Amino acid sequence: MKINQSPKKIIAGSILFLLQTIFLLTVFLLLYGVCIYFTNGFGQGKLAAVLSIAVVIIFYVTLRKINWLKSTVKKLGWIFSLLIFLIFVIYTLIPVGSSDVVQKEKDFANVPTQFWNLKTGSRIAYYKLSASANVPKKETPIIFLHGGPGAYTRQMEINFFSEFTKEGYDVYLYDQAGAGRSEFLPKEQYSHQRNIKDFEAITEVINAKKYIVIGQSYGGSLLAHVVSDKKISKRIFKAIYAEPGVTLQSDIPDDQRIFSNSKPVAVSDVSLPVRVMISLLINPKGNFASQNEIVNYLKDHPDLIQSLFAEAYPKIDSARMPKADIGVINFSVNQIIKSEVNFYASKKVLAENYQKYNVPSMLLIGESSYIERNAPMDLLAINPNITRVQYVKGVGHLLWNGLDDNNQRVKKVIDDFLNDHISDIPNYPAKKDIDVFYKRKL
Repeated sequence: MKINQSPKKIIAGSILFLLQTIFLLTVFLLLYGVCIYFTNGFGQGKLAAVLSIAVVIIFYVTLRKINWLKSTVKKLGWIFSLLIFLIFVIYTLIPVGSSDVVQKEKDFANVPTQFWNLKTGSRIAYYKLSASANVPKKETPIIFLHGGPGAYTRQMEINFFSEFTKEGYDVYLYDQAGAGRSEFLPKEQYSHQRNIKDFEAITEVINAKKYIVIGQSYGGSLLAHVVSDKKISKRIFKAIYAEPGVTLQSDIPDDQRIFSNSKPVAVSDVSLPVRVMISLLINPKGNFASQNEIVNYLKDHPDLIQSLFAEAYPKIDSARMPKADIGVINFSVNQIIKSEVNFYASKKVLAENYQKYNVPSMLLIGESSYIERNAPMDLLAINPNITRVQYVKGVGHLLWNGLDDNNQRVKKVIDDFLNDHISDIPNYPAKKDIDVFYKRKL
């Protein structure tokens, strides 16, 4: 640019340079993303990097040959954009965590880790809490389905469900494939359907006549689809949805989702490295970043897991929230399965199946949940088998959080349902109350 140019020309040239740079970087980044997608992240993204940089350089050389880059502004804009792009690509190729085999957590202090080798090919870690010897044993065991997807069984679940053994229940808790202490699968083998098949295989291994199944968060979504299956539903005695996640496509647009006025400690804004975000959003089943790399990164940053844990507690408990026990959270599993859940079955098909397959069910909702209210309400609206809804005050997404008498209150609600007793708290909201429940933002 000439020094004696007028201020207006300098400003105009600067604006043109800025706009060109923004445009070029946008195109380069889109090209990089497309290359990652179509190469399936081969070589941890290196092939996509080489291809996208080669295309950009070839295009630059071609434009120079046809004299399109005669002006200084255009030439500088291209060179600057290319340098920024090169720096960005190199930055995203640097691993953020070790690709070594993930070190699984030690066993719980009072419950050994056991494994099922299922006919599906999954090797599943499970924890059996045996019925107390001094009480009559119940014929119907309890199976707990944890959330996530991609999360794990925690000590607080062991503590809570151990109380049911005092009433004669055997309780089985397990880590879903690729999570917790269970074995990883190749990324392309993870699916919501796989989790359903694993659950079915588990019921066959335990070999009880019927089961009580309690699903929390994603576990509730999984349970909602399990009981809509003709074969599996016959083996479910009762189903309990504890703060279920999304189960079906909602009629409420995403930008109009309804949340409780009673806020949690935090709504997750977990900051993950760009490399991890690219892997999860563009290439969740591919090889841009391995499962080991992402899981090891999270294990090296327990503060991130604590931030996620904070979502599950009411804001009023922020000063006394316990530390999360750190385990394997597999974000690859989370991203792959989360994108499948609400497309697994249409609202029409689910509603028809709930009419055909009667599984007595209860829905539990926490006062300070961070989950959009349309998730449990959409399920309630189409499932006539949910005959009891319990709105539990003083808790968030994690109902049995170990504070005050929350565990005892939640267990009492579950006991009342299992024993067909009238609950101490109102049956609310019922299906007829959904619109008012939304308006009140409870």
